[in-house]
Amino acid sequence: MKLSGETLTRALALFREADDRAGEADALTELSLVRYTTGDSLLAADELLSAIGIYRETGNRLGEAEALDSLGTVRHLTGDCAGSIEAFGSALAVFRELDDRHGEAKAVKNLGFVLYLTGDYPAARSHLDSALALFVELGDQLGEANTVKNIGVTLQLTGDQLAATAALTRSLDLYRELGNRMGQVNALNCLAVVRYLTGAPSAARTAAAEALELARALPYRVGEADSLRELGFVHHLTGDHETAVNTLRQALAIFTETGDRLGRIEALNRLGRVYLDGENTPRNAMAVYEEARGLARETGSRHEEARAAEGIGRCLARIADDTGAAVAELEWALGAYRALGVPEQERVADFLATVTARPGL
Repeated sequence: MKLSGETLTRALALFREADDRAGEADALTELSLVRYTTGDSLLAADELLSAIGIYRETGNRLGEAEALDSLGTVRHLTGDCAGSIEAFGSALAVFRELDDRHGEAKAVKNLGFVLYLTGDYPAARSHLDSALALFVELGDQLGEANTVKNIGVTLQLTGDQLAATAALTRSLDLYRELGNRMGQVNALNCLAVVRYLTGAPSAARTAAAEALELARALPYRVGEADSLRELGFVHHLTGDHETAVNTLRQALAIFTETGDRLGRIEALNRLGRVYLDGENTPRNAMAVYEEARGLARETGSRHEEARAAEGIGRCLARIADDTGAAVAELEWALGAYRALGVPEQERVADFLATVTARPGL
């Protein structure tokens, strides 16, 4: 970040005292970056909305576009994917009006990012590929790194772990070359997921632990919570379920503190797995899966909603005498996974077959 929160707050007060509207809007935009980096996304959104109003009042179209783009980022952090798409779309329209190729590339990349959060992976990949071509053409290595990282996550979510590893490793190398520590945190956390999905929990732990150290040094609270979430799940996979629960609860506390609902949903679904498969406490698992599903529906995160429904179905299969309710949840999850085109459909189809084969159904 360019300036500290204290410095920007003092500058904002001076601009207001001098009735310098342009300076006030710029200070609000810069201050919002500090806010959401350190976890206060709600205040960041308020500051950006104020800045956008001033930019429109003063006719500063470029400032308006930049603030709209930042607002899209803040909106997705608070789980408002629809609001995020609207903000990024508005920013893109202004950047194109101004023939600002760099701004266009950034907004297209950000639209791709929020689209994969909603589970629209084909549209996300189309936007990300377009953004990558623009960043490469412009020679913007940071934009390239951010886009390649998002492509890597999309590949991971849709089941191509080999290609995901290559993309995430490339983004990490670029972040290190640029000295961008926040980017390194994000890439390392994403690599941790790929590592444990491909049966390498030790490598996953190393990646997440490095990310956690970097995030705490910055500080980068959302990145810290992401690291704790992945470390917690690695503890579960290696059999230390008590530490897994404690670490995931630390992550949940930070996600709640920072208002990051999407991060909280992912952590809840991970915690459900620990309670169900690690501690064999399906009623505890059911409670966190139900919370995850409620939040997923509010935010429009279809993939996480499907994961929560699958988890609820698995819980019901263990605790209910009549497994009809379990079958209904599992069938819904299966349909959602198939619509998303993600590999979880095979896992839930196999489990559903074992449930429906039980006597009495």
